[in-house]
Amino acid sequence: MTFMAIVCNKALDRRQAQQGVVPRQSVGRLSDHEQNDTEHRAYLIETVSNIQSFHFEELQMTQSKATRTIIDTHRHIFGPKLRQKFVENIGLDDSKPLPQANAGEMFFYRESVDVDYSMEIQRQSGVTLCVNSYGGEIDTFAQNIIKASTIDTLKFLHDESFELRDRFPKDIACMANAHALEENTRDVIDPLISNKEACCISISSSYGAGPDQIFLDSPKADWLWEYAQDKDVLVHIHPPLVAIGAVAMQQYRLNEALGRPFDTALSAARMIYSGVFDRYPKLKVLFVHMGGALAPLVCRLDWNWDLNYKGIQNPPIQKVDKNLRKPSEYFKSNIYVDTMGPSAICLKAMIEMCGIDRVLFGTDFGPVPMSPKVHIDLVDDTITDAGDRDKIFSTNTLAVLRLAESAPRLAPRAA
Repeated sequence: MTFMAIVCNKALDRRQAQQGVVPRQSVGRLSDHEQNDTEHRAYLIETVSNIQSFHFEELQMTQSKATRTIIDTHRHIFGPKLRQKFVENIGLDDSKPLPQANAGEMFFYRESVDVDYSMEIQRQSGVTLCVNSYGGEIDTFAQNIIKASTIDTLKFLHDESFELRDRFPKDIACMANAHALEENTRDVIDPLISNKEACCISISSSYGAGPDQIFLDSPKADWLWEYAQDKDVLVHIHPPLVAIGAVAMQQYRLNEALGRPFDTALSAARMIYSGVFDRYPKLKVLFVHMGGALAPLVCRLDWNWDLNYKGIQNPPIQKVDKNLRKPSEYFKSNIYVDTMGPSAICLKAMIEMCGIDRVLFGTDFGPVPMSPKVHIDLVDDTITDAGDRDKIFSTNTLAVLRLAESAPRLAPRAA
């Protein structure tokens, strides 16, 4: 007899004693009263057993979710030194409550500028490791926030990131930040990549603004593609704060909702059409925000390539597509995306476009003050196959970022 059955029996015996019923000691026909008590006793024991079984299964599921590895590849953590620069140079007011926004549409949330608070939310959400990024915002940081040269800005950001990693060694891994159009930044990132201090390279999808805006099909970025292919390291591509069409998108936070994803999509299309992935066939890049706005446009990229300038007399050679394959094919060979949306429709489209092995978990948590649990629930609720969920949450990231091969501090906590 189980412990809970004994407890139920004793409870019923006490009730009988209170009612003046003497428990039968001999074997024989039970009275109606005793029969009812016996049936009730059996019912209680069965009920308790079912409750125990339910809670045990629920506990197993909870423990399974609590101990699984979830790696957030798209995380922004602004440490105390950077927060002080926000106060000094771009209008964060420490005397006023959060959230705040400056005139340039930069938003400050507690989740982005209070490290301890954001790390606690990360842990509570179920994320076991994050990869810290500054979004490739080197121009913005250098010119407006840190007010230093590109090289000194990169050193500042790396120092800040590695200090955070050392403070939270089991929770944070680091990217190497580069300026895609400035080859001298190779000397900054190479020691970090070669010594496996950083697990990927972070850049912006474009640089500059207006007619002077330069995208990643520029020959100035060739050094980076060559370096990344030679080192077999992923390039993490994030849109800038001031994205394409920023002037027309100052209303309703459209720069955040539309401008930045479109900036990513435009840069991806230009990389494909210019032949970047044909010249560097082993290059691996990740476009954040579910690849920008690429999923519903990939068919247009394909038929645009089919049309090209066929039949046009004396076509402008600089405008003729140079890629050797259909644009959609590069999404299954060179391009990765993350889950930051969050949208079940878009997540399914990303999987259809790239394949399940090329989708990495990412949340944009920090400047986007939504708990990573929102994105975890999205994957759990949308992807029915447990193996595919594991691929998105960790397996794909471990493979492409080679975290398992890196220094112990970059390895995720064991499940």
